[in-house]
Amino acid sequence: MEKKTNSVIGHSIQIVEKEKIEVTGVLEIVSSTEKEIVLKLESEMLHIFGSGLAVQKLSPEEKLVLASGKVTGLKYSGRLTKKTFFQKVFK
Repeated sequence: MEKKTNSVIGHSIQIVEKEKIEVTGVLEIVSSTEKEIVLKLESEMLHIFGSGLAVQKLSPEEKLVLASGKVTGLKYSGRLTKKTFFQKVFK
């Protein structure tokens, strides 16, 4: 039987002195600029706002992202649910 090393359920965020951020439970990096990093979590998106932001490490096995820069805000956006064609057309 194969042992799963990736058992993170949910996510966690740790910010150190507004200049380093560690996020667990990350499925992928959607986009990354100096002003915003967008991460796809299991059920929603996480937007990290700031200046001079840069991804330092991405570890898909650990679902871990480390970034640096001045963090000024965080925002969660929408639940990730797949919409059918008709749900998109007929809001």
